[in-house]
Amino acid sequence: MKVAVLGPGALGCLLAALFREAGADVSLVDYRPERVARLRLRGIQVHTLEGGHRVIQAPIGLAPEVGPCDLTIVAVKAYQTETAARALPGLMSQGGMALTLQNGLGNLESIARTVGPERLLAGVGLLGVTRQDEGQIIYAGRGVIYIGTPLGSQVSRIEAAAVVDLFRRAGLSCQPREDIEAVLWEKLVINVGINPLTALLRVPNGMLLQLPEAWEVAVAAAQEAQAVAQAAGLTLSGDPAARLRQVCTATAANRSSMLQDILAGRPTEIEAMNAQVATRGRALGLPTPVNDLLTRLLRAAAQSAPFQVG
Repeated sequence: MKVAVLGPGALGCLLAALFREAGADVSLVDYRPERVARLRLRGIQVHTLEGGHRVIQAPIGLAPEVGPCDLTIVAVKAYQTETAARALPGLMSQGGMALTLQNGLGNLESIARTVGPERLLAGVGLLGVTRQDEGQIIYAGRGVIYIGTPLGSQVSRIEAAAVVDLFRRAGLSCQPREDIEAVLWEKLVINVGINPLTALLRVPNGMLLQLPEAWEVAVAAAQEAQAVAQAAGLTLSGDPAARLRQVCTATAANRSSMLQDILAGRPTEIEAMNAQVATRGRALGLPTPVNDLLTRLLRAAAQSAPFQVG
């Protein structure tokens, strides 16, 4: 199986490195020629919390250089999905598959608008990986990856199983799921509580448990998201407050992806997270005032960045 990993961020670099070490035919794909040149020179540097460090020389190139692949993994930020999707027709071989491993909702729809839904897979990754610099990552947590066929996909069980096996051969815990839409929502329920609050307050995940007012808002956002999912006909597991507490405790020292984006001056994925809850809630006639407010605050934070004092 020839594999392309689209996006040289934290997750993209990790997957390309692990697949390469496992002997897979994999290439990391970027759209910036100057960054491709730097990454080819430096390789992918993987650090662990235990002090381990290794450099993996995985093939890296622009989309036209990589050519048609059997599997293209989309690992870009949600706000980059539409741009990244334009590369998919040239990356996907005849009958090739595309797997999105991204935060939030709306990514599948964006990709389907370009290549159709028939050859799409959806995935949810619960991995602890942080980008330090170009091609430099910290691999902090070996969580599980869930992969399944979303609505409209014609990818067979045998094909999906081959993708799951690819991840497992790379040392990753990977499980097939028949209810992948529900799994996407289950992760979203956690993200809409943790990400915006940690980004606005600029605190690690665990601090939300020490700030009663912030914790109440995080729980309310998660509860709204679960209510929208249920109104859409999905069955989610667990109580949102309990799940949120579990994740905040387990990842107490972690900086959420949205906090990392805010600190680095990058756009955030608020449109794929809380904004999706608010938009889908309105379509279902379900009020989501907390997610709507958090969306507006994160948008305002991005707009005010050039004018901030101190």
